[in-house]
Amino acid sequence: MADVYNNYMASLQARRVRGQTYWYIVESRRVRGKPRPIVLAYLGKADTVLARLQGAEALRLHSAAHGAVAALWAAAQALDLAGVIDRHLGQSGRRPTRAARSRLVPTAHAGLTVGQTLTLISIGRACHATSKRAFADWARTTTLGTLAGADLDRLTSQHCWDQMDQIPVAALAGMEREVVSRALTRLALSVDTLLFDATNFFTFIASTNTRPTLPARGHNKQKRDDLRQVGVALLCARHGDLPLWHQVYGGQVADATCFADVLPAVRQRLVDLALDVDGLTIVYDKGNVSRANQAQVDHAHLHYVTSVTTASQPALVREAHAQLAPVALATGDTVHAARVRRSIWGADRTVVVLQSERLRAGQMRGILQHVAKAERWLATQADTLRRGRQRRDRARIQQDIDAHLRGRQHLRHVLQTQLTGEGAALTLTYQFDRAAFETLARERLGQVVLITDRHDWSTAAIIEAYHGQAHVEAVFGHLKDPVHLALRPQFHWTDQKLHVHVFTCLLGYLLTRTVFVQAQQAGVPYASMEALLDALATVRRVTIARLPSGGKGRTHVTTQLEDVDPTLAPFLATLGVSNELVYTADA
Repeated sequence: MADVYNNYMASLQARRVRGQTYWYIVESRRVRGKPRPIVLAYLGKADTVLARLQGAEALRLHSAAHGAVAALWAAAQALDLAGVIDRHLGQSGRRPTRAARSRLVPTAHAGLTVGQTLTLISIGRACHATSKRAFADWARTTTLGTLAGADLDRLTSQHCWDQMDQIPVAALAGMEREVVSRALTRLALSVDTLLFDATNFFTFIASTNTRPTLPARGHNKQKRDDLRQVGVALLCARHGDLPLWHQVYGGQVADATCFADVLPAVRQRLVDLALDVDGLTIVYDKGNVSRANQAQVDHAHLHYVTSVTTASQPALVREAHAQLAPVALATGDTVHAARVRRSIWGADRTVVVLQSERLRAGQMRGILQHVAKAERWLATQADTLRRGRQRRDRARIQQDIDAHLRGRQHLRHVLQTQLTGEGAALTLTYQFDRAAFETLARERLGQVVLITDRHDWSTAAIIEAYHGQAHVEAVFGHLKDPVHLALRPQFHWTDQKLHVHVFTCLLGYLLTRTVFVQAQQAGVPYASMEALLDALATVRRVTIARLPSGGKGRTHVTTQLEDVDPTLAPFLATLGVSNELVYTADA
């Protein structure tokens, strides 16, 4: 067995147990920011230690992160993730090219199929999002290679890219469908409400790179309109936040256009998962709504809860304002809402007009922030005019002012501007209209108009279903986490690689979510997936090699977990985190 040493400073500590003194090798580490002694090895009583010092045996120690990768590996094994990928790859009829085959032939030592490689990549995305080039270096600090029986020296970036290259984009949907079906069965999750949303992720793919067609410039939700982006649409279940379907689309495509394009595929996924389509309700926000899109939902015979803009229903909002009444939600919160039944866009719909003080306060803050920025811009324009340095004519200046105010939320209603004079005597004045702002806040802000065909649902149930949209938004939040599950940045430059990259990120999320739901079902007291992963990451496994004196005989190797947080320790076996058996090897 190769020499392995601990990289930390260790010390001997004695502990008294029932009058006897026992010795341990201990090192101090920071756990959640606080110093804590971690037991690396138990040495026994003084006479046992003395025998070792006299040459009876020597110790070699190696410690590695174990908890997080072990839990995710157990989830991947339970779902047969690698097997599912490999079976669908075979069914697709895809065969490696001759050049690729020379690199991909598995050896008895490495033996990694495409499915096994993607499983390891997905676990890596969940634990420590990094490039394929840095993946093996991270994996060496964990027990992932031992768990998978993989030679980490073979997990080069080229190996990962070659394996990813074997997957046709058309095969991804079938792989995802089977893995999701297995996860739903394993977790025994009920699926009654579906949550749909779409977002985009900016990339650093150069404008001169014409190979990929997916990355394109568009309205970026992280304010990076200067970069090319790709879009990701996602459908998840409200219970468990489990992703059921996803689609990667071009960065220039608007949300409403994407929704119309993918709706047939979403419905087909529900059928393929053998879910009761007639009993399901899909929730989506107003960014996906248009008259044509809603007609498509109606034609697909899908139950829905969504919202429309208040500007599209001004008379209805005014009517409902006088009928607002308190509605108690299951969360304990109370909101004010009015409920009516109307024909909207040619169909009978239940309408709930919701007044949210929290939303109103947030919108007011946003408007005031826009006002402050606009006033700074207007002050600059006014100063330029005063100094006579303006070369634009009056019409062009007014056009620029109108365009600037039009591009900000409600600015034209609350910020009054006046351009007077001619030529070099042009003067710009502006004023914040407090009365208009208060009228706007009172009559238009904080209001949400919900529509649904669930006429039998209570008002509270309709509101709570719409609030569930926060769950799918949270999934995107996880995928934008810079540490765990980070989908960005993407170190891939072709459409096929981008599709597979997003697929592995979502597999990492699905595995993490599976572990978290199991933990919740078992009563593990962690409020988020990230908190659970961070706690599991502190669980380390130490390998102890006891070498006989003189180098003869058999090396006795044992593994054991270091001291574990008492909060987490009782649940490790449930999450698939266990210790290996003692074994021996020839010296």
